[in-house]
Amino acid sequence: MAHSFSPAHIEYLRRQARKLGKANGISHTEAIDQIAQANGYSTWALMKKHHPEKNAQGAPLPFQFSRTLEQMRSALHKVAEPNEWPTIRRSEAAQRQVEDLSKNFVSPQNAVEFAIDYMTCLLKVPRFKVSTESPVYWEMRSWLPYFCHPVEEDETYILVNRHYKPVGQVNRDWADYEAFQSLHAKFSEDLRGSFTVMGSSVGYLFNDGCPPWESRKCAVEYLKRLYILHQALKN
Repeated sequence: MAHSFSPAHIEYLRRQARKLGKANGISHTEAIDQIAQANGYSTWALMKKHHPEKNAQGAPLPFQFSRTLEQMRSALHKVAEPNEWPTIRRSEAAQRQVEDLSKNFVSPQNAVEFAIDYMTCLLKVPRFKVSTESPVYWEMRSWLPYFCHPVEEDETYILVNRHYKPVGQVNRDWADYEAFQSLHAKFSEDLRGSFTVMGSSVGYLFNDGCPPWESRKCAVEYLKRLYILHQALKN
């Protein structure tokens, strides 16, 4: 299946290629071609050629999740103990590996589709266990929709992550919700209720009792709510 990548994601894949080359003792050219092949293209050059940043009408292309099952397995591993330990702990080192995607999503639907693909890939890993010292834990807290936060009085909401920052934002700096119009959507009370997790206020997709990183069961139930949210965005 074809994917479209933003410039930021292309740079992320380059970094993955550098890590792959170093780990396997192969040249950078071989590594970036292997990354391209994992995404459905025979070479890196061909992959870039077939991924314009805008469609024929000039509209920005949706940002696509692109990670192989093996890459997801790797992201679930605990990071190596940082050289700066104990000043910098493993969990902080893991968080530093997570890319900020908050400016990449072109619509709330795009952000939810990305989350659905992410969770679908994660659930393919047998007996997955998410550690706070793994990149996946911090990706899930940053990249996945947690709450539809009101921004105006006319039923306009923004998708935010577990830290109440725009979906995709990694740091916890103050964020101006108005600057993230691409994550805004209009919902009625009934629609927000349709994807709300039981036991929470309206608009929450999970709570501290059932975060998707807690267990496979929680992850499966969260994915179901993502699909309902995706449908609600079409209404």
